[in-house]
Amino acid sequence: MTAFLEQHGPLAACLLACTVCTVGPRLLPLYALRRSLPGWLKDWLEFVPAAVMAALVIPDVFFYEGVFNPNPLDNLFLLAGLLAIGVSALTRNFFATIVFAMAFVAGMRWLGWMA
Repeated sequence: MTAFLEQHGPLAACLLACTVCTVGPRLLPLYALRRSLPGWLKDWLEFVPAAVMAALVIPDVFFYEGVFNPNPLDNLFLLAGLLAIGVSALTRNFFATIVFAMAFVAGMRWLGWMA
C-alpha cells in the first residue's frame, strides 16, 4: 500500500479532492436544511422533479424533425406521448409506460407509417 501511495500519491489526492468537490455540494445542503425547512417549502419543493422532467421532455415531444409540430397525426413523438399518458393512467406503472412509448415509436418506424 505504501508503494502505491508513493508512486500514485498525487493522483490519489487529486481523485479524493475531486470526489469531495463533486459530492460535497450535493450532500451539504441536504444535511444542513433537512430539518430547518418550513412545511410549505418542503411541499413546494416536491414539484421540482416534475418541473425539471417536463422541461427536458416537452421540447423533444413538440419539436419533430427540427420543426415545431403540435399535430399528433404528423408528430410521432407527440402521438407516442399522448398514448403513453393513457397507458400511465391505466397501469400506474412508470416502467410499463416507458416500454410502451419506446415500443410504439419503434413499431411505427419499423412499419414505415411515421418515419
